[in-house]
Amino acid sequence: MTRVHRSRRVRVPQAQELRKRPSQERSRALVESLVEATARILIRDGYDALSTNRVAVEAGVSVGSLYQYVTNKDTLVRMVAERWAEGAAAEFVRLRAELAGATVDAGVRRIVDVALAMARADVRLHRAMLEQLPRIGVLPIFDALGRRAADLLAEWIAERRDELAVPDPSLTAHVIVTTLDGLTDHALLLRPELLDSPRFARELEALVLGYLRARAPAPGVGPRGRG
Repeated sequence: MTRVHRSRRVRVPQAQELRKRPSQERSRALVESLVEATARILIRDGYDALSTNRVAVEAGVSVGSLYQYVTNKDTLVRMVAERWAEGAAAEFVRLRAELAGATVDAGVRRIVDVALAMARADVRLHRAMLEQLPRIGVLPIFDALGRRAADLLAEWIAERRDELAVPDPSLTAHVIVTTLDGLTDHALLLRPELLDSPRFARELEALVLGYLRARAPAPGVGPRGRG
């Protein structure tokens, strides 16, 4: 999942989520300061302590200025999540380019390395968002991000069909992405030391490689079952 990339501009939410859209540099900077302030409060104090008043104070702007653009605190949280997802999506695109000429072993090693690096990045914000996911209404953002990652991985798996004989690259990619996401999120929340463990990385590699190489269909079984 993973992180707020401070070098990136905020991707403004859909128009119905904002009172008005920031069009000038000054107004865009104001909205950016609100998103940064929201992230700091989430990290430091958690979702329950978050309010539009606190965000305004943290950002050094008036509440009136905040309400020119933002309707409530959940809009701000979604903006934080969208910004994080934008950075993660860019990582996936770079990874896909790196995988183009990679062998299966080297590719899986790189996939695991990136998954762990993303889990380690902006770790306090990542943890705060994971802990509050059911409450803050951003699951669709992370679902879309996972689908994007699975689509890119499925392309690479399909390109390696002669080596892997995977009957359904899309489904296999979905399982891999979901598994790595779940294991790295669990480590982040409960076993953070694993994120820096070479042994953990090698276990993840073995898991993915074993799964990929076991995907060849049994006789008489197609991608959708028997027949």
